[in-house]
Amino acid sequence: MSYMKIDDVRKSFGRYEALRGVDIDISKREFVVLLGPSGCGKSTLLRMIAGLESIDSGDLMIDGQRMNNVKSANRGISMVFQSYALYPHKTVRQNMEFGLKVAGLKKPERDAKIAEAARILQLTPLLDRLPRDLSGGQRQRVAIGRAIVREPKVFLFDEPLSNLDAALRMQMRVELARLHRELQATMVYVTHDQVEAMTLADKIVVMRDGLIEQTGNPLEIYRRPVNTFVAGFIGSPTMNLLDARVTSVSERIVRVDAAGLIVDAEIDGEPPIVGEQVTLGIRPEHLEGQFGTGSGPSLDVIACERLGGVTHAFTRFSAGIDLTVQIDGELPISPGNTITCTAHPGRAHLFSAETGLRL
Repeated sequence: MSYMKIDDVRKSFGRYEALRGVDIDISKREFVVLLGPSGCGKSTLLRMIAGLESIDSGDLMIDGQRMNNVKSANRGISMVFQSYALYPHKTVRQNMEFGLKVAGLKKPERDAKIAEAARILQLTPLLDRLPRDLSGGQRQRVAIGRAIVREPKVFLFDEPLSNLDAALRMQMRVELARLHRELQATMVYVTHDQVEAMTLADKIVVMRDGLIEQTGNPLEIYRRPVNTFVAGFIGSPTMNLLDARVTSVSERIVRVDAAGLIVDAEIDGEPPIVGEQVTLGIRPEHLEGQFGTGSGPSLDVIACERLGGVTHAFTRFSAGIDLTVQIDGELPISPGNTITCTAHPGRAHLFSAETGLRL
């Protein structure tokens, strides 16, 4: 039985349908990430779980109890927002203590909860500081600490790292993963950042236009995207999606030609026919780029993103088609160079050119 069940939940604002029938099962102690572009409905869904937005239809169940009409304060939920929302005139200790005071807890119990949360979040030396004396990452940890002391059934996170710089985001991703392991808590996390999703999630729910496109663990979604939207949204850099023509079919192996890039792909369903137009998906890390004459098409290097161990080469070939290739960072490649390219065996994906669905 699911610890939290979201069953055919719908929400409209006037004529705009923000959620159009969402179904999610969340297990106890699971870390679930709602992932999608702006406007897909993920934050609206999170606010409905928190009781900050009403549910037009469908059911929200937590620990066997229907929550649709339960007040936010009585749902056993703590929410961490994108903005830290700390009281500027209160110390770290006082910010974490405020909700406990409102709940009527006595001082010894309040002190014990704050001490434990501060230990977990490494905030003990900062308890008597004001928010203005803290870094962005420290402020976010205080906001998380304020949620921890309430010992909720479910933690909700609404893009909590988006205000941090890149280095702090990476650090906070690691801290959140550690926090989840230590607390063994149920967490629902909203983001548009697929790196956060791949780092933190036990389960990713990919959303678009108020609907769920795919649900699964990070590697499942990375390795077997159900359509071109998910394929293009998961992965950094994103998957290359190319128009291709089927040249041969042998049982479950389909060979396609994408402007001279010849690739064999294994399919799941009904095979296409020879000559049919399909969409070829291939990730930059599953392409082999090299100098000199090779068996693959010739690519003009337009730009390079050098990351040390690897370089992402943004290239162009035949009729202005763009292709991103990941190559060894030691290869002395520059814009204006020409390379050839081949695909790694068994790494390609095929999608219907008409529906975008995985073949």
